[in-house]
Amino acid sequence: MKTGEHCILLYNPISGHGHLDSWHALFAAFLLDRGYRVLALTPDAHALGERLAQRRRAAHPMLQVLDWKAADRDSLWNKVRRKVRHWRHMLAFFGDLYANERPGSRVTPDMHPLIRSKKRLYQLAVPPVFAVLGPLLGPVSRAPVEEAEHAAAEAEVHYLRPAEMGRRIIAALQRALWQPDFVFNMYMDMFKTGPVAWGRYDSICRLPWGGIRFVPSAPPYEAYYASPSFRGMCFLDEAACEDYSRRYPGKHFQYLPDITETSLPAKPGTLARKINQRAAGRKIVFLGGTIGGQKNLARWYDAIARADPDRWFFVQIGELVKGMWSAEDALAFDRIMSQTPDNVLIEPTYLPDERVFNEIIVTSDILFAVYRDFRISSNMPCKAASFRKPILVSDRYVMGERVTRYGIGLAVPEDDTAKILEGLERLVREPIPAENFMNFCRDFSEEATARRLDDFLDRCLRDRPLDAVA
Repeated sequence: MKTGEHCILLYNPISGHGHLDSWHALFAAFLLDRGYRVLALTPDAHALGERLAQRRRAAHPMLQVLDWKAADRDSLWNKVRRKVRHWRHMLAFFGDLYANERPGSRVTPDMHPLIRSKKRLYQLAVPPVFAVLGPLLGPVSRAPVEEAEHAAAEAEVHYLRPAEMGRRIIAALQRALWQPDFVFNMYMDMFKTGPVAWGRYDSICRLPWGGIRFVPSAPPYEAYYASPSFRGMCFLDEAACEDYSRRYPGKHFQYLPDITETSLPAKPGTLARKINQRAAGRKIVFLGGTIGGQKNLARWYDAIARADPDRWFFVQIGELVKGMWSAEDALAFDRIMSQTPDNVLIEPTYLPDERVFNEIIVTSDILFAVYRDFRISSNMPCKAASFRKPILVSDRYVMGERVTRYGIGLAVPEDDTAKILEGLERLVREPIPAENFMNFCRDFSEEATARRLDDFLDRCLRDRPLDAVA
């Protein structure tokens, strides 16, 4: 148990989507219970406050929720200083790039003629200029993925900018009760990955940091692993931790069990009552969460069309992300929305209160998670085990392996509607032993996650600290 010895800043870059707000509150509670001081920074302090209140941590004396908009009110002088630091870093970065003929400076046959001409001009002009200015600019950190910078920039147009994270942290800390020893980013998946983007971050903020990445990337790896302030990363997949530990032996990597919020509303909700009334005794199958391409809508709707409407009732609740759907998904959705069967209820909205989501699970008989090409972890098996509901998943990757290993449901081929229907029938026919759910909950508990998070932070905090601002 810590005694306020260390302070952790939890940075949640996105609010109002998925379970990020719930996890922010969960992690804050874990750290407070272990004696850390906690600073929280999030776009929606109200959403965080509600979830902390549910856990009776909102007024904790070791917690401070910082002002997300502090950076937007920054002084003109600080903005000028940041610009100067930024351009100093950029000049050093590109000078080093061309003067030392690193991969990102080279001309390749597949380049557009204008880009080819520009690079050749830089090859001629930059080295002599850098020879004079280089000593004045100071060293620049190198990243191992320069050759992928332009490709990554094209694919990451709407990704979050690391520099904005740095600005928000530094501005918010002006009114913090404590200075953090470590920054933990709650969602690294949507940040730009290139060395230029993370060079900008390093020019603003040098607090030691790490975070959690839900979808580990394939090579080339993200540039932030070479950042001097980066300490380590958490994953929800044991294999990913082993892979990254081998590749970056000087950094810290930690597996965290994929847990979930399990609280329920104080009073029965109208949505759960509506589902029960509509189902009228039929078996309820629930598909929930963010409805993107991974949810395998084409097979979901095909199973609905082929199931006996007198025996089965299907519920789909969650925010629609149509840009991720396949053409077959979109066609099947349009078809079912144009003439929705009596045994189907679709609510195409995000549920801000996860307790309502949990109540729908309690109301259901089976959870449907036969996702398409879904290689990573999900918290739906944890919800299934917590509420003693059998779950049907794809027989591939992490979810298929875990559900099969613990015996909390069935794994079926994700592209075979007949097997999906057979799986539903079998789950009704063959109840899951209570012991199987208990074993899963033991290994994927809040206590297990808190213990592993504490171990990760302890290792990261042992490393030599840096100054907060470059």
